[in-house]
Amino acid sequence: MHDGISFEDHHKPALVICTHPFEPTGRNIARALGLADYQFAMVDHPIGSRTDEEIRTRAQDAYEQGRAILTNGSGA
Repeated sequence: MHDGISFEDHHKPALVICTHPFEPTGRNIARALGLADYQFAMVDHPIGSRTDEEIRTRAQDAYEQGRAILTNGSGA
């Protein structure tokens, strides 16, 4: 979260991907850094012990969310 917000502070678009159990922590970090409404992609947990197909599914989900976040929903 901190890295993504730091990139944004330097006018570099960034996407943070977080698994659902860590959403409260991510939101708290964003709030502490002054960006309570910072958007980030959410994917299912866990990551490390998943099959290749499960990882592909999570990656596709993160991609779709990230595209919307980085283009402000415009799909551009």
